[in-house]
Amino acid sequence: MDLKVSIEGVLREVCGVVESTTCEEIIFKLAQAASLPGFYTLVAKYRGREETLSPDERIINFFRSINENPSNVQFILRRLEAPSPHPSHSKPHAKDQAPNVNYRPKPSTYSGSKEFKSAPFTPSSNNWPPTKSRQNPSLEQASHRTFEITHPIGAEPLRPDPSRNAQESDEYRQLEDQLARQEQQVELNRIRLLHLDKEIAQLERSQRLANPGDGGFAVGPAAELAQLAATPWPKLLEANRARQRELLRERERYQLAVERVTGQLVQAQNEVVQLEAQVAKELNQLIPELEAANAHRRQILRSLSPTAVHVRPAVNSTDGVPI
Repeated sequence: MDLKVSIEGVLREVCGVVESTTCEEIIFKLAQAASLPGFYTLVAKYRGREETLSPDERIINFFRSINENPSNVQFILRRLEAPSPHPSHSKPHAKDQAPNVNYRPKPSTYSGSKEFKSAPFTPSSNNWPPTKSRQNPSLEQASHRTFEITHPIGAEPLRPDPSRNAQESDEYRQLEDQLARQEQQVELNRIRLLHLDKEIAQLERSQRLANPGDGGFAVGPAAELAQLAATPWPKLLEANRARQRELLRERERYQLAVERVTGQLVQAQNEVVQLEAQVAKELNQLIPELEAANAHRRQILRSLSPTAVHVRPAVNSTDGVPI
């Protein structure tokens, strides 16, 4: 199950709470996740009551003992006043004062209710982000010491859990491996940036060699950005808009002229068609008249020409008989 705990007004969610999960584990994980220094205890508020849970009390057994829905119980991680490590700077008799905390007695195990389902409690690196205390073993040990001091004076000290220590050591190894991979990735990115800087320098050098006359002018991305920043973009935009309006007016004027010429061309084509029809009609009328005039002319010529007289040539006796 998931457990929501309020830390200074901010809700944090602890995932994977099972039968064996104790308040000590929850406080320890929350302190690691939020990088909280000092002394803390877990307080439960329900039905208008407020109870401080003991470090070795199990959350599931607490829900069963109070017979309350987990959604109706509000958990608060409360900081306790701790004795100052420097007695000279603290108030008189400060070391004799202990935090006034009323811990609940550890309830007996109750297994009759089946309302709560068990889920594996796996506090992996995905659920708990790496903090400074995880990356530094000395800070981690200090965190352990700080948490152990939160027990009330006279209470029985907690015995170390070997399985939990092995699990935490596995977590630390995983975090160290993840940190090593991240450092390797950072180093690779740094090498890539160096290569890119070299390529940019080579490009700038080749550009200066290609344009020796522009040696006094700056080149490169920085110079281009400066040139772009110095360009009067509003004036250029206004000039482009004015030019666009002028081109639109010219387009309208030329479009009207084209439409007028197109109308004239259509009218001329219609006139040409009419002239062709008229010429064809007149030609059809002239052809019969011309044929009739030619026939009349031939008749006149035949009537005016005399009748032809055939003269027989003289015949000689020696020439033979003419046929």
